[in-house]
This record gives sequence, structure tokens and C-alpha cells, in this order.
Amino acid sequence: MSKKIKNILRHYLCSEQGIAAIEFSMVFIPFIISILFIAEMCRVVFISSALDLIIAESGHIAAITRVPENYQHYFNEEVNKRMADWPLISRDVRVELSVSWCDNISAVVNHACTTADVSSKPLAFYQVTTDYQPLFFFFPSQSVIRELSRKILLIQEFQREVENDE
Repeated sequence: MSKKIKNILRHYLCSEQGIAAIEFSMVFIPFIISILFIAEMCRVVFISSALDLIIAESGHIAAITRVPENYQHYFNEEVNKRMADWPLISRDVRVELSVSWCDNISAVVNHACTTADVSSKPLAFYQVTTDYQPLFFFFPSQSVIRELSRKILLIQEFQREVENDE
């Protein structure tokens, strides 16, 4: 009986029938996984650059406004208005927005910026943080950072005008 099983196994192992299907299955699945991984990385880059554009445009418009009391509200409105135009971001995702003001670059580096006193601070530090949900990622959720954060530092234009007038 064992001789018969050996002959059958030898026939299947030595036979070239079906080898193309086996090779195809061994190559196709890793190929598709690598294509999906590349697509996910492209999506991350797209969302990151879209967030950069949104925060830069919104921060610039908020930086040239002359009403310092409403910066946070004005910045939030601008970001929400621009995020509605981007299809990959405008889904129901949590977005955190923050604005803080600084006297100089060393205050930014030392995290000594304030969110209260706006009137004499020439630098505005804008930050947008949003949840990230991978579409094509097959790894466990613990190995994936589920948050994208973008920051930008802008000079408050009206503050420069006030300083130059003095």
C-alpha cells in the first residue's frame, strides 16, 4: 500500500500539469498585497499633503485678519470650509484644531506658546490632528498609527504692520 501511495505522490510531484496554476497563486497574492500597500502609502501621502494645503491656506487667511479675538473660531471655520472640498478627508472623522501664539522662535521650540494673549504675539502656531483609517492595510491595528497631525508656523501680518509703525 505504501508503494502505491509513493507512486501516486511521485506522479503528482514530477508531473508538470498544474504548475502554472501553482506558480500563479504563489506570485499573485503577494503581488496584490504589495499593490494594496503602495496604494495605502499613496493615500497617506495624499491626505498629508491635503492637510498641509488646508492648514496653510486657512492659517494664512486667519493670519491676515485684523480681529485678534476670533482667531480660533475664524481658523476653525476656514479649515472646515476647505475640508469639505476634499473627498478623502470629508468623511465623518474627528478633527482637532488648535492655535497658539508665540513671541519668538525659541518660544516655539520650548513649547512656551500661549492660547490666551493674542495681541502682542507675532507668531501663530496652527495645528490640525485627524483620525486616520487605513483602507488596504492588513496588519494589526496596534502596529498602525491612527492619527495624522500637521503643524504650521505663520507670522501674523497685522502684528508686523503694528510693529513697523511703532
